[in-house]
Amino acid sequence: MKCTMCGSVAGCDGCPIGTNFFVAASLAGLAVGQRGTIQRLAAQNPADLRKLLALGLLPGVELEVERRWPAVVLRLDYASVALDVGLAEAVLVSADQ
Repeated sequence: MKCTMCGSVAGCDGCPIGTNFFVAASLAGLAVGQRGTIQRLAAQNPADLRKLLALGLLPGVELEVERRWPAVVLRLDYASVALDVGLAEAVLVSADQ
């Protein structure tokens, strides 16, 4: 992903906007085939947060959306994970361009 300020790869040392700059998007909003990196988990209750963590959804994990119906199905490395829309909305990602 390229930096919108300096045009180089995001995270460059001289970037005026910092190394962790991203436009947050909910995982539920990504299209089929779109890739992204998890930036933050915004679960509303501890049980949902535990579910996401148990499935391996952690900040820094790269993923790809395989399906959106009847559940949001993700590819994480060599595993597929299915989430209902409510849980998918709690996963904030930076979408790859």
